[in-house]
Amino acid sequence: MELSIEKQQFLRGLARTHGVADRKSSMHILSNVLLTAEGPDRLRLSATDLYLGVTALVPASIKKGGSIAVSARTLFDIAKNLPDGEVSWKLTDSHAVELRCGKVRYRIPAMPGEDFPPLPNPGDVDFAHLEAGILSELISLTQYSMSHDDTRPHLAGTLFEGDGKVVRMVTTDGHRLSKAERKVGGKASMMNFSMLVPHKGISELKRLLDDVKAAKGKGEEPVTIGIGTSGGHAFFRQEDLCLSVKLADENFPPYSKVIPSKQSRRIIAARGPLVEALRRISLVANDKSGGVQLMIEPGMLRIQSQNPEVGEGSEEVDVDYAGDGLRIGFNARYLLDALSALPHDEVAIELSGERDPGVIKPIGDNAEFIGVIMPMRI
Repeated sequence: MELSIEKQQFLRGLARTHGVADRKSSMHILSNVLLTAEGPDRLRLSATDLYLGVTALVPASIKKGGSIAVSARTLFDIAKNLPDGEVSWKLTDSHAVELRCGKVRYRIPAMPGEDFPPLPNPGDVDFAHLEAGILSELISLTQYSMSHDDTRPHLAGTLFEGDGKVVRMVTTDGHRLSKAERKVGGKASMMNFSMLVPHKGISELKRLLDDVKAAKGKGEEPVTIGIGTSGGHAFFRQEDLCLSVKLADENFPPYSKVIPSKQSRRIIAARGPLVEALRRISLVANDKSGGVQLMIEPGMLRIQSQNPEVGEGSEEVDVDYAGDGLRIGFNARYLLDALSALPHDEVAIELSGERDPGVIKPIGDNAEFIGVIMPMRI
């Protein structure tokens, strides 16, 4: 195997793949990135931890084909620090690669490409098309309430659904739930699907979307989404990237039963001042519970908390409300996570009784979001 490649292209491909390589696995090969010559002018970089797989294609001048696996971390660290210019790459007979860039030379141990585990192949999967901005927005609105407890796989992920007209993401950790959906139409081509994507897959997908957006800016290519014929893997493709995710074989909780159908109190508040007040008062909340009390009165929302070891605090926020009073407790972080995920200037807080869940909704365009938070006794 012998090739040459521009340093920035090499670094771009490694940046999009090295994070998936599993450095802690007992299988040493999984800590490597696989480099494979694709025809005369492209290099394919691949990495996997057996649950996630990612490939990136970058332009290169291939002089001699082949494949080789090299430590992902080592190669990425080297590429970051190389001077700008052309990088030459040559495989020696002793399963090591010689890398040169200007006056810099490295010799790095390598493993045979055929030892690298094969990544899932989408084959004849039918792909749906979705704007990258919509997909990224859905993740941003729901990722905060996703469980990261792998012992509860039915919660440690995101339910991702589409019915041809609407795409939807739902997450819950048992204490809170978020649901966001967007209508799709025009040139968007969507199919009916439902998948439970583990949290590692969602995090990697969001990272790749952000990376492509940062590199390309506005007008990025849409994402194509497909589910393997056996239903075991999902595939997300954008431009020269492909991410495969092993789906969770679990049943997501019936989330519609958790969302209150009707609340007796609706408070409208400016999101910014409400977030700032919650942050200030949460400073004296109990470290374990993080609880704060909301006292609702006509025209006013008082946030208060007290902790014998730290002190107490309260702050009043002007709101649009004319109903009966109510006192209810919540985990401040749960409120802040939901409010911080929203870009809207105004939000509605819907409540019923002190033991009933609270609902947060945005006010304004594209306000197809619901955040549900269970109350707590304080």
